Amino acid sequence: MVKKITTSTLISYAIPLIITLVIILDFSLPGKVYTEDAVKIEKELQRYYNAGGNFHYSYEVVTPERRFAVSETFANEVRGKSISYSVSLIFNQVNKHGLANSNKTNIHSFRIASGLVYPLFVIFILFIHYKYNKNWTTLLFVLQVILLADLFLVMN
Repeated sequence: MVKKITTSTLISYAIPLIITLVIILDFSLPGKVYTEDAVKIEKELQRYYNAGGNFHYSYEVVTPERRFAVSETFANEVRGKSISYSVSLIFNQVNKHGLANSNKTNIHSFRIASGLVYPLFVIFILFIHYKYNKNWTTLLFVLQVILLADLFLVMN
């Protein structure tokens, strides 16, 4: 038995698929590497109310050209040192960062989640929906809305 696929169905698969592939491509391409001095480290208290302690600190490295989120460990290492970081080609996001004289690089966990994990999850759900003809229209709609939010996030 051959499944009939309408044009609107193909479009509803193709547009999210193209968006996910662009986001993954932006994350995976090496990008342009910059080496600059860390001007300062900004530490900000983030409050929330749950069983995890009700707060945490977020850290940002500020260079003459840009500012980007880093882990606490990297923020403590980089004080007064020169850093190198790569900026993605499509959306100008910092993909990797590390000390300039070191081969060790770091990727911020939020960048991994927004640039790789979530788009791969959307592709997986689209594949399952297409292959097994599951009735997941509401799930697909929610994933597509979140994918658009993710796209706007990486565009900023």
